[in-house]
Amino acid sequence: MSIGRRLIDMARSELNSLLDVAAKHAPDDDDDEPRASTETPAAGGRWSQEAEWLRNARQEVEDAIHGRRAAPEPSRTRGGPRPGANRVSGEAARVQKAYAALEVPQGSDFETVRKSYRNLMRKYHPDHHTGSPEKQKAANDIAQGLTQAYKLLEQRLRK
Repeated sequence: MSIGRRLIDMARSELNSLLDVAAKHAPDDDDDEPRASTETPAAGGRWSQEAEWLRNARQEVEDAIHGRRAAPEPSRTRGGPRPGANRVSGEAARVQKAYAALEVPQGSDFETVRKSYRNLMRKYHPDHHTGSPEKQKAANDIAQGLTQAYKLLEQRLRK
């Protein structure tokens, strides 16, 4: 089995398990009966946002696997939210994605982030996958994503 296929299968299984957990905590609009949850109503909004984020992430992975391009974002209409108005939650989402990309729990210290980054780069560095152009391109994309995530967390954790 190729490394690209292994990465895709691993990402798919991780997303499926995360979606299962999120589905237990996020009520669906299609269901008539509420699900039992130990969370307080105030925390329900957070679970809904995380479930939506996971659904979007899963869709992005599926699109990438099948070579589909994402639909262009709708243009901003007059009177809509201003650019940068939702900047805090966008930054929080970027940080959350960075922690997930480096496979460390949120709130980890810089040393843990650094060790994870180095281990993942050893594993996915493009120079280790020179056998075929597809593998090298996939490894290059992964390495670039890891580097961007590391730089973002490095900026935030070294402040």
